[in-house]
Amino acid sequence: MDRRIKSSRDQEKRLAQKLGGATTAGSGNGWAVKNDVRNATWSVECKTTAAARFSLTHRDLINAEKNAILDLRDMAFAIEMCGRRWVVVSEDIFLRLIAHEEDT
Repeated sequence: MDRRIKSSRDQEKRLAQKLGGATTAGSGNGWAVKNDVRNATWSVECKTTAAARFSLTHRDLINAEKNAILDLRDMAFAIEMCGRRWVVVSEDIFLRLIAHEEDT
């Protein structure tokens, strides 16, 4: 198996386990559920690269958000790059998470 595909699948499996969710089989070619990982709350699009840069476009974010909304979930965009893991969410979601953190 191609190293890039294996890295991508490993990222998805690891995140699904941490979220208590599941990976989405055929997420890139399915018609119903598109993002790579989901649980009851989140729909996450995953990308991984060994390169020192990754181009995240407005279109990428809008597509992932649209797919999450259609699935009645919040969207996150997980990027694994150069051995580090990052998660991008909208400001609305970020502020909601902070407010929830302050309430507890």
